[in-house]
This record gives sequence, C-alpha cells and structure tokens, in this order.
Amino acid sequence: MEKVETEKVEPAPLQVALLYKILKAQRETLEFLKERTSEGVDFPIPEQTVTGVATINFLKEYPYRKVRSIDFFNKGPDTVYVRVNEEKEFSIEDKERVTSSKPKAEIEYVTLRVSAGEQAVLRLWGHY
Repeated sequence: MEKVETEKVEPAPLQVALLYKILKAQRETLEFLKERTSEGVDFPIPEQTVTGVATINFLKEYPYRKVRSIDFFNKGPDTVYVRVNEEKEFSIEDKERVTSSKPKAEIEYVTLRVSAGEQAVLRLWGHY
C-alpha cells in the first residue's frame, strides 16, 4: 500500500471569502430597507400662489432630498393641475385635498399649473 501525501489547506481563506459574501448581502439588504422605509418626517412647504406654471424642486430646495409623499390642499379660487416628476398630470379643484405618495422616496420635483388668467393658492405638506 502506497502512502499518498495530501496537502492540508487552511480554512481561513475560505472563511474570509464566505464572510465577505455574507457582509455584501447584508449591506445590500440594509440599503434596500433604507430606501423602502420612510423616516416619517413631515415638513411644511411654503404656501404657493400659482399664476401660470411653478416648479418645486426638492433636491435644490428644502429638504434637499427626494420625498415620499405630498399632501396638496387647494385654497382656491381656481383649479390647479399638478404633475409629480414625469407622471401624468392630475387636477385639484377648489377646496379639494389630494395626496400623492410613493412606496419610497422617489419624488424629486412637482410642477404646478393653472389655466391662463387664473390663480390658485396651494398649501402643501411633504413627507420623507
């Protein structure tokens, strides 16, 4: 019977590789949860008097980050047309309250518009 020599391999390099993969998966999971979980901070947006077209950019103005949802309240007297990011425009009638929300913070900007010669005042609350 011939004796076969075997080389003993230390488990340390394999353990390091496995630990690295586990750590990477945990970091990806944490980032995913941070994106999906709202922080629950509400902030008022200064009252907007809309004549023509106005844009509110949350990345260039307070809170300097994307928001999760926005509550609109049209104080009147005319109808306001709202576009959130590049989505389809929707209208808010006089004395109507509408909420636009996403599952995570995706809202970068809001475009507000009234018809020519009209004016409306909007009260807004944002949530991130």
